[in-house]
Amino acid sequence: MSENNTSSEMKNTNKKKTSKKKKSLIILLSIIAVIAILSATVVGYYYKLRNQVYTKYTPEPTAGTDYKEVDGVTNVLLIGTDGRTLDEAARSDTIMIATLDNNNKVIKLTSIMRDTLVNIPGYGEGKINAAFAVGAVEGGAQGGAKLLIETIRETFKIDLKKYIIVNFWGFESIIDEIGGIEADIKDYEIEELNNYIGETTETESALIEKTGVQKLNGAQALSYSRIRKVGNGSYERTERQRKVLTQIATKLKDVSPLRYVSIANSIAKHVNTNIDIPEALDLAYTIYKLPDLKIEQLQMPQTELIVRDGEFKNLGWVLLIDKEQNSKVLHDFIFENKLPDSKEYDYYAIESLKSTYDAEHERYTSLYGTVSEENNDKNLDDDLPLIREPKPETNTNTNTDSGNNTDKNPPVTEQEKPSEKPPTTEGNKPQITPPTTEGNKPQITPPTTEENPSVSENEKPSSSGVENSRNAVTKVNR
Repeated sequence: MSENNTSSEMKNTNKKKTSKKKKSLIILLSIIAVIAILSATVVGYYYKLRNQVYTKYTPEPTAGTDYKEVDGVTNVLLIGTDGRTLDEAARSDTIMIATLDNNNKVIKLTSIMRDTLVNIPGYGEGKINAAFAVGAVEGGAQGGAKLLIETIRETFKIDLKKYIIVNFWGFESIIDEIGGIEADIKDYEIEELNNYIGETTETESALIEKTGVQKLNGAQALSYSRIRKVGNGSYERTERQRKVLTQIATKLKDVSPLRYVSIANSIAKHVNTNIDIPEALDLAYTIYKLPDLKIEQLQMPQTELIVRDGEFKNLGWVLLIDKEQNSKVLHDFIFENKLPDSKEYDYYAIESLKSTYDAEHERYTSLYGTVSEENNDKNLDDDLPLIREPKPETNTNTNTDSGNNTDKNPPVTEQEKPSEKPPTTEGNKPQITPPTTEGNKPQITPPTTEENPSVSENEKPSSSGVENSRNAVTKVNR
């Protein structure tokens, strides 16, 4: 074989290896995104492993490589859905903004509470977690991400371009790849745990039959993480998720780098992103070059800037927020590296907004009545809302018998309020509802299912918008 042929073959081999490296790395970044979406604490795992990853697959770049640090502030929207496929019109159970702030050498994670009441462009009022599902009805995963980005832009005045969508069933695959996790099952958890397992797998042997510490496979662990109707509701649910994530992080630290590709392949089909490989590699390299791990976290909306929480019109349990003040907090955090200071909040503005929302709710209930207790069951499964204020229908019946006039109350489909109501305080200050850490902790985050009644004359969009909204509800509700 000639020297030229040998050289050519070596170049081709090197190209294939480089291609595999990049492919593995981009998928590995997706794995990191899955973990980051579920819990900011687990993001730290990646940075502990990064030296090992780059040593094995991508040695630290030299002057001759094409990797470069990303300047300034880079934001990526992280969307976690509970669908089985990426294009399914599923709920965005987790909405986070991941920020790489290379100016201040820090990673920032901002979680957006899914019960936040927003205007979904083209559809009307609804919880923010409905935006992805509604957009996905017509446009698949990309359409869902686009509508959610537009909704966030309108609500918080921040323009996001990049996104990563993760199907949580991929999380199940990771757990199976690492050999399962252990959990201490309580007696009051077994029934609901098995209900979720039944939704995930048809194998009866997967059902949990005893209490105590035991190993769970992927389907069981995912189901364990979803339990919310028992114990202390969603607060215990969050605690379970943290336990599962901690074990995943611990096990992944001990996984041989040779298994990264296998793990990456198991999750790849559950991830969708508009970040291309070169850009992802630059982001990864920028993270790699950070001098140390610094992760700062923010919740949107801020607890003190929640104007009203509870039942609102026919939209179920929602969070009505001070959009202007929350937007300022978010911008200061992401772009100015400034943490929120509740002493700077305008509480008079919050009180004024609360009065406005209270009056709007009272006007609605005076026209249409209150939602029935049956529809207010806090343990109803959380399906998607959408999202119109009904308008009174004109009674065309000429019969003057008042008993025949039934137009006042349009039907409202089932909706859910959360596991526990957050406590409110009385007094001159606005009704602010920070959750407590004591026994009966409140819950403020489940989505609801509503029908799409017609809108008031002042709020009515184009006929096509109403029709799209109705079609979306029909397809989305599961």
